[in-house]
Amino acid sequence: MSKAANTYWDSHATRTPRRAAARRRAKAQPAERRTAPFWLSFAIVVSIFVMLAVSVNFRAFGEMRQEASENTKLASQIENLMDENLALQEEIHSLKTDPEAIAREARRIGIGLKTQKVSVPSN
Repeated sequence: MSKAANTYWDSHATRTPRRAAARRRAKAQPAERRTAPFWLSFAIVVSIFVMLAVSVNFRAFGEMRQEASENTKLASQIENLMDENLALQEEIHSLKTDPEAIAREARRIGIGLKTQKVSVPSN
C-alpha cells in the first residue's frame, strides 16, 4: 500500500472497532456447525422419486386391470353374437332350400300352404 493509504487505514481509531467486531462475530458463531449427512438428503430425494413412480404405476395398473376386464366382457359378447349370427345364417339357408322348414315356419305363424286343404266350418 502507499503511504497515504497507510495513514488512513492504520490509524488506531479504525483498527479497534474492526477487531472488536471480528471478536464479537467469532463469539456469536457456534463453535461447531451441524449439517445433515449427504446420504440423508440423497435418501429423501430417492424416496420422493420412488413414491412418484409407485403412484404413477399404481394408477396405470388400475387402468390396465379395468381395460382387461372390459376386453374380456367384450370378447364374450362378440362370441355370443357370432354364435347367434351363425345360427341365423343356418336358418336362412334352411328356409331357402328345405321345403319342410318353410312348411314348419308357415304353420308356426298360422299360414296354410296351397297344397294343403284347409277346412272351413260352414254354418
